[in-house]
Amino acid sequence: MKRKRRSIAAFWTNALSRLYIRVDGPGVENCDVMINEKKTVWSRRHTQCVMLILLACTLFLPACSETSARVRDAVTLYYTGQYGPAAEELAPLIHKPNKNYVLNNCRYGSCALAAGQLENAEQAFLRAYRVMDSVNANTGSRVLGAVVVYEGVKVWKGQPFERAMAHYYLGLIFLIKGDYENARAAFANSLFRLRKYANANAKVPPGQQYARVDSNFALGYFGLGVCYMKLGHPKLAAANFERAEQLDPYLSTVVKKMYEPGINALIFVDWGFGPRRRPAGWYGEQSIFTPTPWQAGPIPPVYAWDNNHPISGIANSNMVDTLALAQDKRWLTMDTIREAKAVIGTGMMVGGAAAMDNGAYNNNGTESLIGLGVAGVGALLAASSQADTRYWEMLPRTVYVIPAKLPQGNSTVQVSAGGAGSPPFTVNMTGDTLRTFYVRLR
Repeated sequence: MKRKRRSIAAFWTNALSRLYIRVDGPGVENCDVMINEKKTVWSRRHTQCVMLILLACTLFLPACSETSARVRDAVTLYYTGQYGPAAEELAPLIHKPNKNYVLNNCRYGSCALAAGQLENAEQAFLRAYRVMDSVNANTGSRVLGAVVVYEGVKVWKGQPFERAMAHYYLGLIFLIKGDYENARAAFANSLFRLRKYANANAKVPPGQQYARVDSNFALGYFGLGVCYMKLGHPKLAAANFERAEQLDPYLSTVVKKMYEPGINALIFVDWGFGPRRRPAGWYGEQSIFTPTPWQAGPIPPVYAWDNNHPISGIANSNMVDTLALAQDKRWLTMDTIREAKAVIGTGMMVGGAAAMDNGAYNNNGTESLIGLGVAGVGALLAASSQADTRYWEMLPRTVYVIPAKLPQGNSTVQVSAGGAGSPPFTVNMTGDTLRTFYVRLR
């Protein structure tokens, strides 16, 4: 005789019921009463325990930064000024075609550039550029996975300000090599249009939550001006220099120095460290960049010496503040899907808890199990709302640009800002060709 199959709900209801049969009591009637009382108390306690477990799973699961031990070691080496060893630590990762391919190449490019490995840095930023500007990097499955499972499954392309800095570094490398046409293209790529989002309280129709606006990346306009100047397009050079000055009036001194006779060197100086990304919100469904410019304090002036003679007119030559960019919504990718998942997940957990509690009160095992299922799905949805907190750790806080008149022959140059100084380095100047140099200050 075939055994009749029971539903899962009936099975668990019957199994739970058997747990309460063995109750000591003076008589059958009293025993029945005590069974019902204990049944209600036990079930409600289990409801509370289940909800505590679900809340623990959603609230205390940290958002994944997905930083491997090798990357952490490389970042530590970079922060302590050991740029060559940091590049060596990252070298095994830069050719692996995974979701961190672009990020690892940006990391490696920063290390190689600071270590003076110009060719390695160029190739790294070129690899990052090819994927960063590709529309096919995140396929349908990755996009779906980011919506349903976790945002970190997508190929990292960086926030808009990180992408602009990657293009800038590629342009800087071409400037150092004297390849002004490719430098022009790279700086132009750093000036992509941004999204200016509507006020959060404003009622706007779907599809009009943001407007496309021109970039305010002064560093990119200045670099473009330098390229046009060297390519023999003075009007285009002047237009881009003027745009950089409009965005930051303090740059007028640097622009004026570019037109001084005898300027034969440009020294680009990275100083400080950029924003750090961390999770926020109940479930880590949001990500924020810290510190803010106000927390970190003002950018210090820069000083430079040529053969122990100070180079004048450069104190306020900082072209960008990455901490400020990371607080500007135009330079961030806004995504409300994660927050919606967190809200829906929380609502499902609350509704599921209410159903479990009501089922326990009415001794309805089916209702309790349905509530448990709804709460469990809600917990999974809330937990999957965690934001991707990967970021480019090697970015500087600011970039100074120092136009200089260096004498012919060997010159010893030193740069200092905010208590950090570069070791003296020797450059050999021949002819009137504009030379570009790079210095990384910690």
